[in-house]
Amino acid sequence: MRRLSKNAFSYFIQGLLALLPLIVTVWVIKLVYRFFEDLLEDLLFFIPQEYFDTHQFIIKIVTIILMFFTIMFFGIMMRTVLGKLFLSLTDSFFMHIPGLRPIYKAVRQVIDSFSSSKKSFFSNPVLIEYPSKDIWTIGFNTGEVTEDFNPSPGLKRYSVFIPTTPNPTSGFLMIVAEDKIRPLNMKTERAMQFLLTGGVVKE
Repeated sequence: MRRLSKNAFSYFIQGLLALLPLIVTVWVIKLVYRFFEDLLEDLLFFIPQEYFDTHQFIIKIVTIILMFFTIMFFGIMMRTVLGKLFLSLTDSFFMHIPGLRPIYKAVRQVIDSFSSSKKSFFSNPVLIEYPSKDIWTIGFNTGEVTEDFNPSPGLKRYSVFIPTTPNPTSGFLMIVAEDKIRPLNMKTERAMQFLLTGGVVKE
């Protein structure tokens, strides 16, 4: 019975991790769809609101077609020299606005990380000594930090995400010296399983 419950939970974690990209994709599509739906109503401001209320099916079809071809157009444009120039100018514009720069940069980095072939965010489970000596916490090494975030140039430091239990989607970030990080020789699923159960499931 114990082995069965352990396997069931392991399969649940694997299924959750497998579905996360799909869930995020569906959520983004819903946001984009609502944007184009509102845009269509603004463009067709001369049409009475009663028409939108009584022809919801037609409006949804037109919105989907508009969204599809608009996104496809921008996808084609991004492959051209003009599109790459536009993207570069957009990046440069937002990166020079003090209030928007940190937000735009963070969003851009998240998008780049999902669209590239880099490893998963939760792919390197580690142990760090926190919050005090001889007390260890599970985290995930997200990579070496740049000099901007390193208080001791010449010493390698890494950003480590410390998830909370039992909700690993929230947590906090720590910048830790290389010699303070103990890599864990285990799969991500096992580390996540340990976190989600509050340490109940250890195998």
